[in-house]
Amino acid sequence: MADNVIEIKGLKKSFGENHVLDGFDLNVPRGNNVVVLGKSGSGKSVLIKCIVRLLEPDEGSITVLGENVLEMDHDELDRMRVRIGFLFQNSALYDSMTVRENLEFPMRRHWFDITKEDADQRVNEALENVGLLYAADMMPADLSGGMRKRIGLARTLILRPEIVLYDEPTTGLDPITGREIVELIMDLQQKYNTSSVIISHDMQVARMTANSVVVLADGKNHAQGTFDQLKASTDTQVKQFYEGVT
Repeated sequence: MADNVIEIKGLKKSFGENHVLDGFDLNVPRGNNVVVLGKSGSGKSVLIKCIVRLLEPDEGSITVLGENVLEMDHDELDRMRVRIGFLFQNSALYDSMTVRENLEFPMRRHWFDITKEDADQRVNEALENVGLLYAADMMPADLSGGMRKRIGLARTLILRPEIVLYDEPTTGLDPITGREIVELIMDLQQKYNTSSVIISHDMQVARMTANSVVVLADGKNHAQGTFDQLKASTDTQVKQFYEGVT
């Protein structure tokens, strides 16, 4: 039996009459990257927000690292979230804080016994990992889009999570910068041995990162396989994502 870090069964989430997730199933094996493809508004971001209960599902089950997320109280959920990194689409940096303060924030939020020396070491290591040690005292407003994404990634990984959820990691970036971000994601996954769910419409992200690709359509896991397996599919729901992909 596979060692799954995430198991989702029958997940449902509606907003009024809009049934965004309608019985979605997913398993994420340890050490794997699963890329979820879907049209705009198909429920991709809703899915990963349900995993960490930023949104409450209507039905279904979510097991993360062997624990039932939907039965957790606030404190249990807070402890679980330390083990799950979340890279928001817009990086979600605090504009009033320097880069260093942004990276220190999750440690202050979750850890009560970390020394200043340990915190400084983690911040410096995180910035070195993304090639931005020189930007420690800069403000988010002074960063380019690619730099903001790198800092967001550094902050996501500073607690060394076992799972990382990526929401459109290359959105808004030029192709060269987007490729650099994807290469960085892969390098850091190797370094920290994380498992990931990557939400993306970027087929190069899927090609470069995915152990398996999921097509989310009509609220369900419509198709799943390797990048090349789905590329060879004759299913119109799958083929539309591969148009123009060589």
